[in-house]
Amino acid sequence: MSFSLALIVHALSLVSMKMENTDAWAADTRDVPDDNIYRKFLIGARVSDLRDVSRRRAVSTVYYALFHHINGKAAELIAPNVQPDTNHRIQRWFEHVEMKRVCGRFLQTKLENPLLGLIGPTASPQMQQVASSFIKLQDARHRADYDLGYSLSSQEAHQLIRLAVTAMASWDEIANSAEANIFILSLLMWKNWEEKERR
Repeated sequence: MSFSLALIVHALSLVSMKMENTDAWAADTRDVPDDNIYRKFLIGARVSDLRDVSRRRAVSTVYYALFHHINGKAAELIAPNVQPDTNHRIQRWFEHVEMKRVCGRFLQTKLENPLLGLIGPTASPQMQQVASSFIKLQDARHRADYDLGYSLSSQEAHQLIRLAVTAMASWDEIANSAEANIFILSLLMWKNWEEKERR
């Protein structure tokens, strides 16, 4: 199982986790040295709070599933002769903010240069699905990770998981296309293209 699919399974387990009470959690700390530290945090913890945290973690996890799914394929495409076990170093070249910006470029109803000259007037529906989902999931991850007032239902968490799975399937459909190659190059080169355009 790929890392990105393992993240999806993990997110599903977080959302589906049954938490009747925290006593079972406290019992699980028996083998941990000085478990009184852990019990202190578990005493008085409300199950509803734990469920909310699990759903928020699931949102963050599915964003990373899509992130790694895209840049994992990108590493394979741009460095096919590099050992697969070192691809994680190449994957670190991709910046979250820049990926979101580039995704926005692929959602325009009429693409601008350099994309217009490279892939035509619009991105494919699959590419638009990937780009749109990436932006939505990154926004949801930011809320889940940083907005302490953010809360979502189990149904909303499942919708975001479904969004990530659908986007991953869309990416798989086009991953070996010229459009995907241009998308990957854009993720790494967009800043350079913009600087050249300004000159």
